[in-house]
Amino acid sequence: MSLGSEKKGRLDAIVVGGGHNGLVAAAYLGRAGLRTLVIEANPRLGGPAATLEFMPGYFTTIANSPGSLEPKIVEDLELERHGLRFVRPDPTLVQPLDGGRLYVGWRDPKRNHAQLETYAPGEGARYDAFFAYLQAFADRLGISIFEPPPSLHYLVRNLTRLEDQEAFSRILFGSIRDLMDEFELAPETQALIAPLAVVGGQVAPSTPGSPFNLMMRPLSLASLKSGSAGDPRLIPLRGSTGLPVGGMGAITDALSASLRAHGGEVMIGTPVVSIRSADGRVRGVVTRDGEEYESPIVISAVGPVITVTSLVDDTSFWGDLKPKMKRKPMRGRAFKVVLALDGMPRYAAARSDEEAALLSSAQFRIAPSLDYVEAAHTDMLQGRLSHQPVIWGLCPSMTSPTLAPPGKHVLSLNVGNAPYRLREGTWAEQRDVFAKRVIAKLAEYMPNVTGLISDYRIIDPTQFESQFGLVEANITHGDTLPFHMFWMRPMPGLHAYRTPTRGLYLSGNGTWPGNYISGISGHNASQVVLRDLREAEQGERQSERGAR
Repeated sequence: MSLGSEKKGRLDAIVVGGGHNGLVAAAYLGRAGLRTLVIEANPRLGGPAATLEFMPGYFTTIANSPGSLEPKIVEDLELERHGLRFVRPDPTLVQPLDGGRLYVGWRDPKRNHAQLETYAPGEGARYDAFFAYLQAFADRLGISIFEPPPSLHYLVRNLTRLEDQEAFSRILFGSIRDLMDEFELAPETQALIAPLAVVGGQVAPSTPGSPFNLMMRPLSLASLKSGSAGDPRLIPLRGSTGLPVGGMGAITDALSASLRAHGGEVMIGTPVVSIRSADGRVRGVVTRDGEEYESPIVISAVGPVITVTSLVDDTSFWGDLKPKMKRKPMRGRAFKVVLALDGMPRYAAARSDEEAALLSSAQFRIAPSLDYVEAAHTDMLQGRLSHQPVIWGLCPSMTSPTLAPPGKHVLSLNVGNAPYRLREGTWAEQRDVFAKRVIAKLAEYMPNVTGLISDYRIIDPTQFESQFGLVEANITHGDTLPFHMFWMRPMPGLHAYRTPTRGLYLSGNGTWPGNYISGISGHNASQVVLRDLREAEQGERQSERGAR
């Protein structure tokens, strides 16, 4: 697919990569009046948030839910006006725990507190105190997640009190296991919180810096206060945002519609093979079919590693940034199983058909204890296929029936502890072995699943890399520990969305703040572009006045 010569010759900006961050960036540029083109390699927009047909009639996405989708972006880009609708299941979350318990996360905090109190007297208060501690630290930092990342000096400027410095050390250098122990949280509560801190399986509960993964919502709230009691950022255990009607692809459909409403263009099925520059300034891009598209601004949202090491045509004046990027560790571990089911999956704990339907409509996590999560990570580090897979799952056809044939269901399972490099064998040999292990673990809690499976599909770590451009199957383009955040994301010299090539910018989850489907990286990159354009225009005006 290509554009006519008239459209090619009048572009103000090109965005490489039509995932959610690329679309967010492009939509903001379009709203500011820039003629913007998004070029996507795949036949569908959205990247991991694209709705795909895994089996005939069975649809789902790589990302199961929009738990971190930023409300500000939904409002700014008028995504609801452009067709985005949410169904908000209640309960929002189900998580089996050791001892046969089943945590059910409701929208009513009082019901959740009542469950916590069954784990230990006073547990509800301790749970609240734990998350209040994180929010207080975010408030004290006084940084905006909607701006380029702060320097170390700026980050710590407000931490003048001893208790602030202690919190800094605990959250950025301590482990989530130790922090939860300090708050004397019950084992069941620790099992509920741990998956959020190790999401994606990139760290273990004992890993230094693991509490930082819980800071994204507090930082968002500290940057832009909530105006609504229903703000999903106020519910720490997630699931509160709701589920897009029609699946996650509805988000990217609305983003695309928002872009087009302001004159933006989209090209799909068109890989970019080179980002062209001359005299230190970006000139445009070249696609695989040899077409050249000129623009004074290019935002690459396909991931910093791919952008810097494979796309930018001239990095001779970038110093050592390119060799450093080549050495940047990814250590991803994504694995996915999609099941076609002949009926509704049902928890063994469901006491009625009505309760079974409610529970099966919610997101779920298979991580029954802190030690279970730790063991899964240890297996991954050692290159082994774990018998204790941490599973993030959803049956999206429960809330969007069009995603499966009538009377059928699709079950989407994400596993975050699949080693990219196996100790024994290859993924071509082991993918079915691990998929069956994942299904067997799920069947411990949903025993009817195995008898309902009519078909299934697998995406192993090597396929995440080859099909979706996720280097080493890392869903966040690099881990999200504090040592690789702020000015270190993706690395010093590239951390503020700008690059040494004038007019070339970075976006995507590999840039600050990452944060999965939030869209904040796309927002921030677009604002840096617009700020640079305003400053350049002001400079030109001053030069004109000086010449008179």
